[in-house]
Amino acid sequence: MSILDAPDTPGPDVPPQARPVSTIDPALTALLDEARERLGTQSASLLLVNESGTVLEPHVSLGLRHSIRAASRVPVGEGFAGQIALSRQPLSVDVSRDTVINPLLRAAGIRSVLGVPVLTAARLVGVLHVGASHAREFAADDVTALREIADRVATIADAATPRRTHDAALVLQRSLLPTTPRRIGDLETAARYVPAEGELGGDWYDVFTLPDGGVGLVMGDVVGHGLPAAVVMGRLRSALRAYALEHDDPARVLEQLDRKIRHFEDDAFATVVYAVVRPPYDTIAISSAGHWPPLLAAPGLESRALDVTQDPMLGVAEFERRVTHLPLPAGAMLCFYTDGLVERRDANRPGVPSVDEQIDLVRGLLRPDDDPETACSRLISSTIGDDFTEDDTALLVVRRT
Repeated sequence: MSILDAPDTPGPDVPPQARPVSTIDPALTALLDEARERLGTQSASLLLVNESGTVLEPHVSLGLRHSIRAASRVPVGEGFAGQIALSRQPLSVDVSRDTVINPLLRAAGIRSVLGVPVLTAARLVGVLHVGASHAREFAADDVTALREIADRVATIADAATPRRTHDAALVLQRSLLPTTPRRIGDLETAARYVPAEGELGGDWYDVFTLPDGGVGLVMGDVVGHGLPAAVVMGRLRSALRAYALEHDDPARVLEQLDRKIRHFEDDAFATVVYAVVRPPYDTIAISSAGHWPPLLAAPGLESRALDVTQDPMLGVAEFERRVTHLPLPAGAMLCFYTDGLVERRDANRPGVPSVDEQIDLVRGLLRPDDDPETACSRLISSTIGDDFTEDDTALLVVRRT
């Protein structure tokens, strides 16, 4: 049974769910624990605003049964936490699909939440919120107590040391990854990006609308690591968007992108899959430059990898690229991903799953009756969880309603 299928009742307390301990200040964990104790709640979570100030990133959480990595990125102004970040005022709500974006709070049985902004004199740092497993009206004293703790959180979070190359690459990555729209036409979308703990790579996803009403779906991975790979990724992402405005055929778009990388990016290589779905959204056109084929789960059918024609990766040589046209049934769910989701570098060791075993696991977890946010959370929790990650992971789930 997946954690997202567990009964909506809180289990016994669990250790902090966060990034590896070395990347979290223990004082932050202690403050979240104090918040739970003083307010008598079952959960406490801290989200930090990203460099652009537009998205809240999950940072550390206590009292939930799952990995914070599986939590949703919350756009400022949307949902419970996003409203707090926009208004910079406390807010208390009863948890529902309409009020809280993150499905993991609902899965953990949290019924009522109280949140406050985390502020310094100069800027918004993030949002701190606590959750109760029963319907509850939080009092003024609760707000005062949580605000006092949030002030101490702000002091610690704002005193971070200067970012190293890893952090610079991560900032660049996240500034270029879009906040996926929850719905475009008859398509629902959700995405996750899990950075590596070591050197970052050049993984990216993209979702955008086209002038004719179609929707472009992209998953790519630049070969290499660190800031150079992230920089190349940013250039390819922007170029692909530009070519998508000029050419309706996904294969033609990748031909132009291949020409660009070979001319301007010395010794750079990348795998990319680019798909277009146009109204009435019943077919999908896909061109793949050496990337993993998307997985498809549809009502009444066994989940499977799409039979997509594979062309060489970008940057090798000039090729005439091809496009595959496939049906997209009503209710079908597509899963685009990079190798961090299914590859383990120590896969030859006993007990470590192979790539095929990981792909089978992902196929089994992909359910067309899920909404994409829940599907993303289930996939990340079940394949990566809190394990140390050597490779980046990008994940994009799209469902035809």
